[in-house]
Amino acid sequence: MSNSNDLEDLNEEDFDEDELLAMLSPEELKELQSEMDIIIAPDERVPVGQRQKNQTEKAPTGTFDHRALVGHLHWEKESNRMLEEERVPGGCERRGRVEKEGIKTTDSSLPKEASEEPEINDTNDKLPQKEERKINKLNIPKLAFNNIKMTSRPSGNETNLESTLDKVRNNNPSIAEVNLNNIENIPKEMLLDYVNALKKNKHVKTFSIANTGVDENIAYNLANMLRENRGITTLNIESNFVTGKGIVAIVRCLQFNETLTELRFHNQRHMLGHHSEMEISRLLKANNTLLKLGYHFEQPGPRMVVTNLLTRNLDRQSHLFILSFASCRCRSLKSWNQVKRVSSEAAASALYFTPIL
Repeated sequence: MSNSNDLEDLNEEDFDEDELLAMLSPEELKELQSEMDIIIAPDERVPVGQRQKNQTEKAPTGTFDHRALVGHLHWEKESNRMLEEERVPGGCERRGRVEKEGIKTTDSSLPKEASEEPEINDTNDKLPQKEERKINKLNIPKLAFNNIKMTSRPSGNETNLESTLDKVRNNNPSIAEVNLNNIENIPKEMLLDYVNALKKNKHVKTFSIANTGVDENIAYNLANMLRENRGITTLNIESNFVTGKGIVAIVRCLQFNETLTELRFHNQRHMLGHHSEMEISRLLKANNTLLKLGYHFEQPGPRMVVTNLLTRNLDRQSHLFILSFASCRCRSLKSWNQVKRVSSEAAASALYFTPIL
């Protein structure tokens, strides 16, 4: 009780803070500072990011070098790739074969050494022999490549450009499809010759030149060809270098074409843009025969307009099919009752008719 009473009688002036702090060790000072940080409320005028003291004891390693970091990441990725390549079954089989051959050569060389140096073999017999490692080869099934057709072109398209062009020019009825997709290094002049030859051709139904380097000039020639051609039903120019102006020129000529039912121009190098998509949706209103359009519209407005137009064309084609079916049947009928019965059958058959989607 006396000690507590003595402490209460002491005033704050009787304590010398400097002497007390001088008596503390560095560890005790750090502990006191951490406790004071918890007890004392932080100053609200100081930004939040500056209230916390720096607790990093490690010395800085140097300035930040972005190029060195990127180079290190590339080196690490390349080293991991090389390690993965070493783990493939082919690499394991190759290493196993070499080690087996090495074991066989050492075994075959033992008798020669025994005949030349017998004293060394006597000492080696006393030492424990090491066990030979047995490496099993992986049983990798061999793939059957007999049914795979080997072609001279990497694309696999073996279309003869010269002979096919001659047949198209001569309007040969045996050529109903011209497929030049993915053929490498086709001259632009030859593509123009194909387009010009198709203007008067009546037998070719499908013309595909996807991924052949079609540019703006060829797109304008395709537009002029569609204005005159009356036989092509499918045109594919996907994965080329046609801009929005070239696509708009092709679609503009569809108002003069009543045979094309499918047009594909998706995945061009240049984006068509909002203006071109709006122009395409406006121009397609004048066409009543296009049933399939291979392009994904980025804007929702043109997308909905074109979808409604294609649905309209499908309904129109199905209606024409019903009328033609009924007219062909009615030509051979004589009574009006038979005509009405055939008309009802034609209407019922429309339920099972599936147009091109």
